[in-house]
Amino acid sequence: MEPQMESEPSSLRNNLITVDRPDTAQLVDLHVYVIPTSVWQEQKNLAENDAIEQAISAGFVHVPQNLTIYDLRQHITDICGQEDGFPKDFIYLRSVGRCLAKVRPQQELELKVKNYRPPITFAPEIYVLEGHHDDDSSLASKSKSSLSHESSIQSSSSSTATTGRQESWTRSISESPAPIATLNPSFIHSSSEQQNSTILDRSATSSTSTLSRASSTLSARDLAKLREEQERLRLRQIELARQRREIEEEQQRRKTTESTQSDDSKTETRRFELPTRDIEAEKLKAAKEQEEQQRRRRELEVEAQKAALQREEQKRKVEQEKRQREIEQEEKNKNEQRNTLSKLEREKQEEEAATRIQASFRGYQSRQKSKDQKRHKTSNFAKSRGLWSADSDRKREQSPIKHKTIHSLPLERNEAQELERLQKEARELARRKAEEDHAEEIKAHEVVKLSEHLEKLKSERIELENNREAIIRRMQQLHAQIAVRRTEERDLWKQKYLVQKKKTAELEEKTRAAFQDQPDLASRTEQTKLRLNNSTKLRQQAENECQLLKQELHQMRSSLHSLEKSSIPAKLLPPPPLPQQQQQQNIPIIFDITLKY
Repeated sequence: MEPQMESEPSSLRNNLITVDRPDTAQLVDLHVYVIPTSVWQEQKNLAENDAIEQAISAGFVHVPQNLTIYDLRQHITDICGQEDGFPKDFIYLRSVGRCLAKVRPQQELELKVKNYRPPITFAPEIYVLEGHHDDDSSLASKSKSSLSHESSIQSSSSSTATTGRQESWTRSISESPAPIATLNPSFIHSSSEQQNSTILDRSATSSTSTLSRASSTLSARDLAKLREEQERLRLRQIELARQRREIEEEQQRRKTTESTQSDDSKTETRRFELPTRDIEAEKLKAAKEQEEQQRRRRELEVEAQKAALQREEQKRKVEQEKRQREIEQEEKNKNEQRNTLSKLEREKQEEEAATRIQASFRGYQSRQKSKDQKRHKTSNFAKSRGLWSADSDRKREQSPIKHKTIHSLPLERNEAQELERLQKEARELARRKAEEDHAEEIKAHEVVKLSEHLEKLKSERIELENNREAIIRRMQQLHAQIAVRRTEERDLWKQKYLVQKKKTAELEEKTRAAFQDQPDLASRTEQTKLRLNNSTKLRQQAENECQLLKQELHQMRSSLHSLEKSSIPAKLLPPPPLPQQQQQQNIPIIFDITLKY
């Protein structure tokens, strides 16, 4: 009985272990999106990652994860080709860096469906674009001359093997790829050898021709730029290769850890489902990682905005200072021009006034000379004729006013008018000169006031700039303190998370041990139940046999007593036996003990 009970759980365990997953579990779902041609930038031959928001869903395919995307093309056309808006010819796209790039035919044979699933990508999605690879080759032939020169220099600087690889790559782009399953391996080997030989010959001739052409057309500056571009591309390729290696190592590490975990807990994972706590913890971890990424992205955006604002502020400051210098220089030039013009005008007016005064004075002197000459002639003539006498001369001297009024009245009037006019002009000139001097003094005073006001404004501006710089410095300090606190809190929460994670690991081990011990406990309880039932049954059987033996013994005693009665008197007989009901009352009590779970 016991070996039969012990064999039952082992058979159950064996049945659980031998259960295999179906073949459909190896298939994965892949969402297919079509990128509109209006979003694709033909000149740059790319599309930004924001174009994913404008993508059109074409459905999904259910394919194995180790399938190449070249073979995936047939599945997509079979399932999604019935849609109206789905293109007949399409090109695969892949998000690399900040943009979506086209996948080349050679890469379609290397990339697989698992390369478009997490953790390599954000979600199980694949993007396609309407078109054909022949269109790319025609567009490449219509590129600019500068690009052709650059490609020629790059091809000349590279080795013959790399040039052969590039030509084979361009040939694979221009020609449509043939299915691999229909090709013969010997044919492939022979064709590849022929292509390599022809490519090496072409590369040897093209390298010399491109070198001569580049040396004749491009200057040293362009060559330096191209060398820098080549170096940058080489470093970028090295960085991408390193990142790819890290991703592959991480995948390999994850695979090894998953395999070890699956080997350790194979029976538990197949018999029991994952508890909800692990799923919630994974969800919380993914949400925290997503929040951390969003926070980092926001911090980067804020830092970029701050840097842009600082650059704009510096540019604005430089432009304001430049504008202010130009305004000050213009004001200085205008003031100098005004001063020079006012000085020249004043000098001209003074010279004109001086010339007028000199001319009037010379006229006055000439008129006085002419009067004296006439008077001298008249006196000489009178003396010669005897008409002159001392009395007359005395009378003439005593009454000069009468003589003047009689002989030179109009001349004196003209002279007086001329003198008055000259005096008026002189007074006018003096007044104007005084007014100009006063205006110059006022202007000088205003200039001093303006300069003082400008100095005051300049000092206020400097003080405001200092205050602004102090405020910016304080804000930066506060931002740094906030960042430090944030990092401290993050580290603290990370430590708490790690502590809880360690505790959860211990609890998981305990639960796993409990799950392992649970079937043994069940089997033990069943065995104990069977043993108890067997022991109770045996006890009841023994008690029944004891009762039967007692009854037989009592009958034998009664028969003996009856025999003795006949020979022994009644007084000496033993007391009569008890009735059978009283004997049955002395039967022991039996408990049926059963365990119920």
